[in-house]
Amino acid sequence: MLIKYKWIMLLLMTMIAFAAVSLLQGAGRSAGRADLSDPFLDPYALSLAHRHAGHGMESASEKAVQLQIEWTGGPPQAGVHSDLSLTITNGQGELLKDFVITNEKLMHLIVVSEDLQYFQHIHPEYTGQGHFKVNVSFPTGGTYKLYADFLPTGMNELTRSVSVQVQGKLNQPVPLEESDSLTAHVHGMKVQLEFADKPAPGSATSMTYTFTDGKTGEPVEDLELYLGAVGHVVAIDEALQQFIHVHPLNWASSGPQAVFGVSFPVSGTYKLWGQFRRGGVDMIIPFIVTV
Repeated sequence: MLIKYKWIMLLLMTMIAFAAVSLLQGAGRSAGRADLSDPFLDPYALSLAHRHAGHGMESASEKAVQLQIEWTGGPPQAGVHSDLSLTITNGQGELLKDFVITNEKLMHLIVVSEDLQYFQHIHPEYTGQGHFKVNVSFPTGGTYKLYADFLPTGMNELTRSVSVQVQGKLNQPVPLEESDSLTAHVHGMKVQLEFADKPAPGSATSMTYTFTDGKTGEPVEDLELYLGAVGHVVAIDEALQQFIHVHPLNWASSGPQAVFGVSFPVSGTYKLWGQFRRGGVDMIIPFIVTV
């Protein structure tokens, strides 16, 4: 009886996976030739397994993990390269020493200015015994927020953030306003972002970036892997409280589409940075959306 039950459950899970793939094949298509029957399509990503769970869904041991930073050469200054040390500890203040590589790196560090006009994605070097180091440069003075993504062995992927004050001349903050169009022209390409459903708080949907030649309109099919995938998307809300980092469902695709499963936790205005690579050139494509 137990064996029969296991086979029934396996059959149901397989049917759900195929249903997810079928749903995605009809979602988020644009004028560009879309082919989501990619053999590398990851239907499990639609359940947001590739989105960090958030502090509220972490286990007690995960919640206890802390990030500590130190500017080893003194407080950071605008226009000057500053040495940053990052240390990961557990609830007992002990160093966490073992980490798992995610998307080719042990740690991903996202640096944004308070008004979200500045964005940087860098990768601290692990020096052992729970310590990372990296060189950071800030364009202007003011408040910045750092988000560190890492995966301690035996845990889920975690995000920890910290605000820093940078000395130097301040820029006038730029208000965050929704993009008039979700179309960009980058490196000779036309890039369109489409959502399968209108973004709503707590509702899972898919978003699709479609790449076509800016002159001919032909599909772009020579995108290169960036950090082990066709692309990555980071989204941060205007209050700098919500951080989302999602990976593509069709991770090994070379275009013309990159498809992501996403859920915005609360309403508000979010800035999205899509990161892609073509011809050895890394591209950052920003859009601002209202949820």
